[in-house]
Amino acid sequence: MKDVTETFNTVYDATFRELMRYCLLKAPLEDAHDLLQNTYAQFYRTLVKKGTSAIRDPKAYLFTTLKHEIASYYRSGAKRKTVPLEVISDMADDLSVEDLSLDHAAISDVLAVLKHETPSTQRMFILYYGYGMKLGDIAEETGTTAIGVKSKLARVRKKLRTTLQEENTL
Repeated sequence: MKDVTETFNTVYDATFRELMRYCLLKAPLEDAHDLLQNTYAQFYRTLVKKGTSAIRDPKAYLFTTLKHEIASYYRSGAKRKTVPLEVISDMADDLSVEDLSLDHAAISDVLAVLKHETPSTQRMFILYYGYGMKLGDIAEETGTTAIGVKSKLARVRKKLRTTLQEENTL
């Protein structure tokens, strides 16, 4: 049993951020944690039942299980929606300053400027700067090109520099 727990903890530590990012792209924040918890619970049950050698690629197993969880979630009648900026703003309080490389006041300023952007641009910005996703991954998940994502992020950065510099000179 100790081997199962060690394997589970190792895989959990190695995959959690990536699975959470994927889950947040596909499901509302309030349900994402439950979907991910169900995924890891299924993984643990399989490890206990079949042993640690039964799953050759734990990451692939977890992604497949998570995709099935999300599909079940939407089949049950849940409507797909994007995470509103207010929720992301609340999430910023939960993220460590080290992860975002900004202090809390700066996060509030950035989110205030970001509120004026399209939901798609807001999402791209949060995924890139808040969760460290790569441009290609963001493009794939949002149905755009990597160059399109890069351009939108560049425009937002320019707007942030301009807006925040104006506020600082007042």
